[in-house]
Amino acid sequence: MRNIVLNKFDNTVKLRITGKNIDRFLNRIFKSKIELLNIDKINRKEAIIRIYETDYEKLLKIKSIYEVELIGISGISKFKKNLLKNKYLLLLLVIGYFLILILSNVIFDIQIIHSNSKIRNLVTEELKKNGIKKYTFKKSFDELEKITNKILENNKDKLEWMEIEVVGTKVVVKIEERKLNKTEKTYPKQNVVAKKSGIIKSIKSKEGVIVKNINDYVSKGDIIISGTIMDTYGENIKDIVSAKGEVYAEVWYTVSMEYPLAHINETLTGKQKNLFKIQFLNKKISVFDFNKYENYQAEEKVVLENKLLPFKILRVKEYETKKEDSVYLPEEALIKAEKVAREKIEDQLKENEKIIKQKNLKFYQKDSKIVVETFFSVYERIDTTEEIKDIPEKKEDKKE
Repeated sequence: MRNIVLNKFDNTVKLRITGKNIDRFLNRIFKSKIELLNIDKINRKEAIIRIYETDYEKLLKIKSIYEVELIGISGISKFKKNLLKNKYLLLLLVIGYFLILILSNVIFDIQIIHSNSKIRNLVTEELKKNGIKKYTFKKSFDELEKITNKILENNKDKLEWMEIEVVGTKVVVKIEERKLNKTEKTYPKQNVVAKKSGIIKSIKSKEGVIVKNINDYVSKGDIIISGTIMDTYGENIKDIVSAKGEVYAEVWYTVSMEYPLAHINETLTGKQKNLFKIQFLNKKISVFDFNKYENYQAEEKVVLENKLLPFKILRVKEYETKKEDSVYLPEEALIKAEKVAREKIEDQLKENEKIIKQKNLKFYQKDSKIVVETFFSVYERIDTTEEIKDIPEKKEDKKE
């Protein structure tokens, strides 16, 4: 074995030589004035050598019956080869770097933190008027302060406090709504009545006289808590007040729901490929994808990203899939329809309200769908107020 210390920038090639008599070929190399930088004899018919890259073509001309296999490159040439091999990735990295520089000062999302949609819409419009909207450049701290004060000044009756904060490429707006001592609609003299039919399950009176009992059935408009207070004998009106209270009752709904029997089944075909994608916001763009799959599943790995920007470069492995139509059994479709119907009722329930009972009244198949009619018994608040318009004169209690 022979070794020469090399500079890391020297361009060399590593070769595997095979033939009948390796020593004879090595002598031929010496005579051709090709410098052998490293020799590693495996056996009399095989050796691994390293030479300068500039001597590679000369060696190929004298190899005759011997086989020469290139197994490695080092030095600047290796760097160039790796650069060429990964040129698309490097191009994406350069593009990504400059995009990050450019886009880091652009607003890509505006989050307004408030539960009232009207207030959110109001602030959204005010921000637009002042140049704060998606895909525009961010404002300086001083500019944000001026805009905040301007919006508050123009909406004194609606906004109590506001803060605009820039987090990366997102603008976060926090708001406090100005409360103008609004109270729910009441009348000087009123009854608490049922706004829908049901069986009373709970009554809490703050003022007035309860005239219905638990488990009483009431129809829409029936008085539950009366603002008219009678005397001890129940003959004369002692006082008329503004009745207040909460009433919960068992009410009923019937929901008709259709659910399709057909669904799509997706299976892998065994074909796969590797590619790069650029993700900007929620949109992904394939790079140099000349053989696109119609349907596929993907595994993604982030190559480059900036947490402050909605931009990523992804290395993606796609697996081709085939989609086939399948059919639910009626029993399977029924279970799914029941779940959707229940969710529909639950979405409209408020605090303390709940479903008491659920029962299917009927279900049947219609064309390629299951139709199910479901009955729901719901614990729900049913009180509302009604003004007492014709107020009779009060009479004094009888004196003995």
